[in-house]
Amino acid sequence: MWKLSLRACAVVAGMLLALAMSVDVASAHYVFTAGEYRIAIGWQNEPASGTDTFVGEQNAIQVFVDIASANNPQGTPVRTLNQDCTHPDFQVTVTVGTTTSSPFCPAPAYDSDTGNGRLDEYDYALIPTVVGTYTFHIFGSINGIPIDQTVTSGPSTFDSVADSSAVEFPVAVPAVAALSTKVDAVNQRAESALADAQSATTNATAAKSSASTATVLAIVAIVLAMLLSGFNVAIGSRRRRT
Repeated sequence: MWKLSLRACAVVAGMLLALAMSVDVASAHYVFTAGEYRIAIGWQNEPASGTDTFVGEQNAIQVFVDIASANNPQGTPVRTLNQDCTHPDFQVTVTVGTTTSSPFCPAPAYDSDTGNGRLDEYDYALIPTVVGTYTFHIFGSINGIPIDQTVTSGPSTFDSVADSSAVEFPVAVPAVAALSTKVDAVNQRAESALADAQSATTNATAAKSSASTATVLAIVAIVLAMLLSGFNVAIGSRRRRT
């Protein structure tokens, strides 16, 4: 009876562990099928806890492709895709807000020379630079089977991108987007100040030119007045003599 209870507890524990692992995988990657193929897509690097990956950190789009069966639920890896990214089998675009990337070609992660990496893994290096939700669109074909799936980050798919200041120590560093916004604001103020200074310089130059012209005209007027005055005096003297 005691052995039976231990066995039942072990079975329950195993089921709970399997459930926990399946939930963890589901929260980290979105899994779907195309024909006999099982595809999982998500971020390569995600925090050990929580539901967000971090902005400004080295990451990658990660895709797993295998063939699952009742006899082998772990799946038989598919390792022959995207060998030549000039003619890719499948590609992924990333959309944030209204901005969509050009198509990316996740390359095989397995290194046949060293034996490192997984046979079913394909990665494309990417650094997310904006906080928010990300949408992956994977499309193409796997050995003639078409795939076309769009997935947006969230609790049931893969991580959204969050500000990393909450986990930074000892000093929180502003996000790249925040720094970029501040730099842009400073540049705009600097450009505005430069334009005002150039305008003031132009106006000063014009005023100086106008003042110089006025001075010359005044001198000419004085000279003409003196000449006219001398001419009138000479005419007056001549008239008196006659």
